[in-house]
Amino acid sequence: MINGKKKKMEELLIIRYYKGETSKEEDIQVEEWIKGSEENSKIAKQLRDISLATDVAEISLKLDVKKALESIHLKMKRKRTHKIQILFRNIQRATAILFIPLLVSWAVLYHIRDTQIISIIEVKTNPGMTTSFVLPDSTMVVLNSSSSLRYPSKFLGNKREVELTGEAFFSVKKDAKRKFAVKAFNKLEIVAYGTEFNVEAYSQDKLIQTTLVSGKVGLIIMNNKDRNNLMMYPGQKAIYDIKRKKIAVEEANIEVETSWKDGRLIFRDTPFEDILKSLSKRYNVRFVVKNETLKRNSFTGTFVHQRLERILERFRISSNIKFRFIENGNLDEEKQIIEVY
Repeated sequence: MINGKKKKMEELLIIRYYKGETSKEEDIQVEEWIKGSEENSKIAKQLRDISLATDVAEISLKLDVKKALESIHLKMKRKRTHKIQILFRNIQRATAILFIPLLVSWAVLYHIRDTQIISIIEVKTNPGMTTSFVLPDSTMVVLNSSSSLRYPSKFLGNKREVELTGEAFFSVKKDAKRKFAVKAFNKLEIVAYGTEFNVEAYSQDKLIQTTLVSGKVGLIIMNNKDRNNLMMYPGQKAIYDIKRKKIAVEEANIEVETSWKDGRLIFRDTPFEDILKSLSKRYNVRFVVKNETLKRNSFTGTFVHQRLERILERFRISSNIKFRFIENGNLDEEKQIIEVY
């Protein structure tokens, strides 16, 4: 354990490290300390979350928390008039910031059996934030930035079904009698009994990507009244094009596809355009590329708990790619705009 003034000093040093304000010598000192023990690693992760939340807050000042809370309370009031309970709990607050990084809300009640009320729970993450939680069946979920997951407060019957918008990593609790299903846009259903897999289903991408880490999953493709089935095996990635209604299966780099859940960004000969998409999602920014030839470049690299400014600086040094933060007078624009040239 770190004690007294030394603890305070090292905590400040670690926060400065995650903010990109430390020297090379201090970087080495912090990294060696983190590797020193599991307890050090946990402390560093907590401090990294604080640093990241502060960083996100600086570029997300337009988030109207008061308006969001008023909206939730209004919904709660309306539901009470119909004698339906709506609960609001576990508002996760990030230290040293003035907005709520995670909203967990209980929405419309949909099932009553033997006086037991089953409610629909919706977990949402704000841009630039991730969170992890446990479903009623003990399935572990890590939810990525700008994502939401809806699920019942208790799974009944022979099916455990959830609805995803965005990206999530699932470690499914084994249950041979009840399959676990993830629905995305009512276009694709990923079915598993006990396995680990990643699903990416952001509405703006028009793609649903499933990466299987272990076990076995079945994909049910729902095109109007037609239902097509596809079986996946570990190490595979399935990409479903919603517009073209076509699916392709390829070998996946599991480490790259799932690194986000551990606070890492890993690129392996990744097209620059895809890198910008990852950064945009992770840090809640919008890139405007002025030089289209840059999109043809590919890069390899790993970034662990790095601030956006430090990542962009690495690209500038290695490839002479320049970035410029743009002042935007549009108050409706929720994302910081970054020009790439």
